[in-house]
Amino acid sequence: MGAIYNFGLFGHSRSGKTILAEAMLFKAGAIDRMGDINQGNTTMDYEDEEKRRLMSTNLAVAYFQWEKATCYIVDCPGYMDFVGEQISAVEAVDIGILNIASDNGVEVGTEKAWQFLKAKGLPAIIFINKLDLEQIDFSSVMKQTTEWLGKKVVYITVPVFSGNKLQGIANLLDPENQKKPELQNFIQNLFDTIAEIDDNLMEKYLGGEELTQEEIVSSLSKGMINGTIIPAFCGSGINQVGIKELLDFIVHYLPASSEMPPLKAKNQNNEEIEVSRSDSSKLSGIVFKTYNDPFMGRISYLRVRSGVLVSNSSFYNSSQNSKERVGQLFKLKGKKQELIAEAFSGEIVAVAKLSGFKTFDSFSDPGFPVIYPVLPIPEAAVSFSLTPKIKGTEDKLGTAISKIMDEDPTIKVFRDAETSETIISGMGDVHLDVAINKFKDKFGVEVLRGTPKIAYKETITTSSSAEGKHKKQTGGRGQYGHCFLRVEPLPRGSGFEFVDEIFGGAIPRQYVPSVEKGVKEAMSKGVLAGYPIVDVKVTVYDGSYHVVDSSDIAFQLAGILALQKAVQEAKPVLLEPIMNVEVSVPQEFVGDVMGTINAKRGRVLEMTAYGGNQIVKALVPLAEMSNYATELRSLTSGRGTFSMVFSHYEEVPSHIAEKIIQAKKSTKEVEKG
Repeated sequence: MGAIYNFGLFGHSRSGKTILAEAMLFKAGAIDRMGDINQGNTTMDYEDEEKRRLMSTNLAVAYFQWEKATCYIVDCPGYMDFVGEQISAVEAVDIGILNIASDNGVEVGTEKAWQFLKAKGLPAIIFINKLDLEQIDFSSVMKQTTEWLGKKVVYITVPVFSGNKLQGIANLLDPENQKKPELQNFIQNLFDTIAEIDDNLMEKYLGGEELTQEEIVSSLSKGMINGTIIPAFCGSGINQVGIKELLDFIVHYLPASSEMPPLKAKNQNNEEIEVSRSDSSKLSGIVFKTYNDPFMGRISYLRVRSGVLVSNSSFYNSSQNSKERVGQLFKLKGKKQELIAEAFSGEIVAVAKLSGFKTFDSFSDPGFPVIYPVLPIPEAAVSFSLTPKIKGTEDKLGTAISKIMDEDPTIKVFRDAETSETIISGMGDVHLDVAINKFKDKFGVEVLRGTPKIAYKETITTSSSAEGKHKKQTGGRGQYGHCFLRVEPLPRGSGFEFVDEIFGGAIPRQYVPSVEKGVKEAMSKGVLAGYPIVDVKVTVYDGSYHVVDSSDIAFQLAGILALQKAVQEAKPVLLEPIMNVEVSVPQEFVGDVMGTINAKRGRVLEMTAYGGNQIVKALVPLAEMSNYATELRSLTSGRGTFSMVFSHYEEVPSHIAEKIIQAKKSTKEVEKG
């Protein structure tokens, strides 16, 4: 087996990632013609929803041969509503290619993708795309990119223009181009950066000696792995300019998957270990995506991280502690499948009907159980109510819900016990719109969606303690559960922490989990307005029990009572999702846009100029953004655009919180009749 490379294409929506993937496949001879987004015939965007919207909504995988290497591409959506697909892609690859559209520059989707790559410690490459468009200012894009990422950006290729038209690219690693006077600034920057990585090279370089090809390869490879170099390339995906140079660089200068640093994982004792990426290591890997095919059923996308996976064998689900049979493995090229006998370390393959695996579960050799950590999944911020359009299709809807949640971990569907509504939550309006369309198109059940609901949460602002006692005697065996809880606020985003401080057997060991179960149930229902309680540390520190009457349910009920009392005393507040909003508008509309942001309780963070537009960056409560697309179009005569991504939760101002709480109480009273 030759060298294996796998890389993900990341960047803002409609920046040209899918066409870049198409150009790579075509240049490598893996497809016989270039597809077109507008014609809906690209390799990577094959779902009906993607063809309708002219943008990616799911990640897709393809592979090709370049020289003696096997390369896997993972093309993921750039629209921030589909952040779950981006996280899946990051977990699947060794290298990230940040695709930047030359007409729009660095956008919010590009910045978010870079954050994911940094968090995972993955090396990155930049590809500045669409340089064949008219009136492109390459120096402006270059300046913006360098200001964003700093001096670590080094250009390996630069565009060659004639009369403002792209004629081709110049490869700065080509000795002939290194002699050209017009390229000397780029050449100087490239070799200065290469030399800085190694003291011996720096000494040699400053002494006037030429660096050898081997030294350049070694330095670039080392710099990418340790994050001190981000190589930048230029070209046009649609016209296949700069594609060969990019692929040559990957297979000639970058470490293959097996040459990358060891992976970090946890063993069965929760200890961190390192895993070598070689074929001779024990088998391990991760399921990074689940897809429900209308003909083949459930398909799991696997990244083999070490060892060799054989078709029709068995492996261990380290995350679920279960053994499972593996069926026939196949490689993917978009929706096309090619059967294979085995998959080596670094390869990306798929298998049908892995029923026991969920997305992000780790697999391994039964004698080598390891679990790979994954990036955290963001919390959903937009919700709708769901009801089946046709009565009697509830069971069918339930099956469809299960499959959609299986495919997308950022989708949450739950039953609101208070309103008896089925609630679907996701990352944004487009995300949920796509999910709801899947119910009909993919799973054959039509649904009606209700008014969007904001995913408010509750938390506490101070510490308090309370007693919970459940005591009932009705003849025969009674019920007795008794506990004392202390609640303390945690930093925003910390979630929930439960601490057991019981000493001396005040509560028997077997009932402490019952108290925790009751606490969790009470937290899920809230105390202010029925919203989940978050960012709380709960400590059980005392209690009592009855030898005969104590039971699991009695201590659950005691936990519920104690938690409710403690939270009520801990100055509870309501939290609301705050969004990172970027608005791009011509200069003449900036004042109006800032006015609307302020009116929406927003905070303008900064303004930057790009091209003829101003980019207004702000934090705005999601509750104020429900009709902003229409409002912005009206305000700017259709010339303004905006993007929005969840940022964090913040406390709702008291006067607004009172209205929300009162509205919730009124709804409950009406429902009670």
